[in-house]
This record gives sequence, structure tokens and C-alpha cells, in this order.
Amino acid sequence: MKALGILRETQNSPGRESDDALILKAVMDQLSILKTEVTVMTPEEFDRADGKGYDLIVPMCETYPRLMRLKKIEAETGVVTVNPADSVLGCYRTRMLEAFADTPGLSYPSTVVRRTTPEANRTAPDFEAAAGWWLKRGDVHNTCAYDVVFAKDWDEAEKIRREFESREIKDLAIQRHTDGDLIKFYGVGPGQWFTWFYHDPSTARRLPFELEDLAAQAELAAKAVKVEVFGGDAIVTPDGKIYIIDINSWPSFARVRAEAAVQIARRLRLRLRQVAGRKG
Repeated sequence: MKALGILRETQNSPGRESDDALILKAVMDQLSILKTEVTVMTPEEFDRADGKGYDLIVPMCETYPRLMRLKKIEAETGVVTVNPADSVLGCYRTRMLEAFADTPGLSYPSTVVRRTTPEANRTAPDFEAAAGWWLKRGDVHNTCAYDVVFAKDWDEAEKIRREFESREIKDLAIQRHTDGDLIKFYGVGPGQWFTWFYHDPSTARRLPFELEDLAAQAELAAKAVKVEVFGGDAIVTPDGKIYIIDINSWPSFARVRAEAAVQIARRLRLRLRQVAGRKG
């Protein structure tokens, strides 16, 4: 069986370039031990490569043209892709929020998506946000420190909107600030493996919550955008309620890389066995 891994674009790995590369290489190393012939390419190498002849493709790449090429290869060859191009596109913020809205039982902070034009943002959202808003670019997740910015009032939000518009970002999400502990979670499956930790243990209030509730919310988010290898952010509020903030395809797994590589490789081998079964 042959597997291709595609590294993430450096501009989509701000501060995480080596971590993103290391988790993919660790997973591919596990696969090579598990009787799989592996190849790892940069996104630019993938652009020039045929892309056919593989039983499995493992893409960390995120740019739209590259994902559309990958989607074409998927359609033409039937190759198993984890995560598929459509699922990676589903993690683009505006699409992710649409999927969240269509997922019963999934909790996330009140959010509105708007264009970055002045006309679309003359007034604040109609939901209460006494503690302020988070303004987030509407396509990919963070590429720099200015892609997710806090605004304490609408005048400050307007300055952030203008900065987004100046960078030709077309859409933005305006999300109510939710007080609580910020949590990072990782998963494979959904249903195979799950773990979590505080973004900043030194400032976390360690508010009580049910672990099964966090896992259930994370897996609802993963199913909403159809990702098997995922990570994301959540807020635990003082009353123990859990809100999902983001879901991502193929995070860096930096703090749990060794364990995650084994769990991801296990999932990928399962998919490869399914391919072999279909081939007879």
C-alpha cells in the first residue's frame, strides 16, 4: 500500500512550521513501520507531481487552489484522503459556522458572519456582548496575529474591520466574547482517541466541567465538518457549560505528538485495510 503526505503551506503555519511538519513526518514514519510505502511532499512539490497511484493521501495543505486540485484527484482516482479536500474546506471559518448552525446539540458562542465592507457593519450585532467581541477572518484560521482580534466596543471593531478590508479579506465573523477557561482539544475518529489541555495553565481558573461533555461537543464539531484527524478550541464557563470556538483539520498536536502519531497511524491503517478489502 502506498501513502502520500502533503505538508502544510508555511504561511498557514504561523509559529508552527516545524510542529506541523514534525507531526506529519511522525505519522508517516509510523505508517512505514506498519508496512506502508510512504512519500512526503511539500505543497509546491505536490503541485508539480502527478498525485495518482496512491492508496491514501494525507494532506495538511489548506490553500483553495491546491485543495481543488486534490478534490479532482479524489474524484478521478477514488483515493482515500484523510482529511478529504471538502472537509478541509469545511474548516474555513464561514463554512465551519454554517455547519455548526446545522448541527443539533452543538454549542458555540453567538456569532454573525458579515462582509468586510463599511455598509455591512454600520451597526453592532443584535446579540448582547457586554464583554466585547472577537473579530475573525472568515476564511482560513490564523495566518498572523491580526487574524483574530478582540474589540471591547464597536468603535474598536470598526478599526479592526478596516484593517481586514485593507488586506482584502472578504468576510469576517463577529463572535461574542465568552468568559471562562480556554481549552485546546485534539481527536482522532471521532470516537477513537481524545485529549485536552489548557491553552495557558498558569492563568486557567480550572473551572469544573464534565470531560464527556467536552468530548461529545468536540466530536459533534468534527462530524459537522467531516474530519477524522482534528483539533480545536473550546471555552468552559463558570457554570460548566462548554462552547466550541473552532475546529481544525490536522493541527500540530505539538504537546502530544508521540501519542497522536500512533493514534493517527492506527486510524490510517484502518482506512488502508478497508481499501485492501475492496480490492479483494
